[in-house]
Amino acid sequence: MAAGVFDVSWTQILDFFLKLAPAASIVGAILAARVQLRNTRQINAETIAKNHYREMLEAFLKNTDILSLGSNQTAFAELKKDIPRYRRYRMLFTIMAFAMQELYLAMDLKHEKNWEHMIRVFISLFKYFILSEEDFSPYMQGTLKPKFLAFMMDTARHFEHSIATMSASQYIKDEAR
Repeated sequence: MAAGVFDVSWTQILDFFLKLAPAASIVGAILAARVQLRNTRQINAETIAKNHYREMLEAFLKNTDILSLGSNQTAFAELKKDIPRYRRYRMLFTIMAFAMQELYLAMDLKHEKNWEHMIRVFISLFKYFILSEEDFSPYMQGTLKPKFLAFMMDTARHFEHSIATMSASQYIKDEAR
């Protein structure tokens, strides 16, 4: 009989692998279960995030009068003087921040650019609140995940939605042509 590898016969090698087959199938099943569990967690995280997103949209629809009050520096300064409205505005910000954080953490934003842009658009609604040190810093710094907080601050500082920079008078002139 011909020698196998390292002076071990092919029959012994085959017997060894047959004895390993049950262990290999168990390891394979564990790895498959782990992948399935990770996929299930991802699906659950996305579902939870999208539910928070829907709740946020409902709150925004009920409070559209407040959302527009923080749209520029002057309007935000006036809003801060009206305490009841300012509290509603902060509550809307809190709802938005947690909904957007859930989406930010659940989505793969490198591949889901539309979700990333949508998150940036909603954050930009509260730009002046986020950039105001006396309002935002003590209010939310400790409650948001550091990674999302950095994303939010970067968005508030550098993201400008195209509609926000559009001149209404220029738009009217363009439409008249």
